[in-house]
Amino acid sequence: MSDYELTDVAAPAEKTVEALRAELKQRGITEYAVVDHGHDMAAAGVTAHPAWTLVFGNPAAGEALLAADLTAAVDIPLRLAVIGLGEQHCQIVMRPMETLLGDDLGVIAERLTTVLKSIAKGASEVAQGS
Repeated sequence: MSDYELTDVAAPAEKTVEALRAELKQRGITEYAVVDHGHDMAAAGVTAHPAWTLVFGNPAAGEALLAADLTAAVDIPLRLAVIGLGEQHCQIVMRPMETLLGDDLGVIAERLTTVLKSIAKGASEVAQGS
C-alpha cells in the first residue's frame, strides 16, 4: 500500500501544472516554487522524467501546525506533484498529511489533506476542460 494518493487527469502534464498554479493563486495560497524535474535532469545530461513538484503554503496554516509541534517544519510547505504518463494523461500526486504528521496532529493533518485534495480536484477539472 502506497502512502501516496493519485488523481488521474486526462490532460497534458504541462497544462495540469498550469491549472494547479492557477488554482493556488485563485485561493490566495502562496506559491514558493515549481520544480521541473525533467528540465533539470535534461540540463544535467541524464534521463529527463516528466515530473514537476509544486511547493506552496499558507503562513497562517503553517503557524497553527508549528504552534502544535515545531518539528513539523520538515513537512511544510505543502507539495503536490504532477507526473506525465503520455501526451494526454498525467497524475497529480499527493501524500496525505496524516502519513507525515501522525495522530498527535491529526485534526490539522486532516484539514491540510482536505485542502490538498480540493486543489487537486479543482485543477484536474480545469485541465480537462470540465
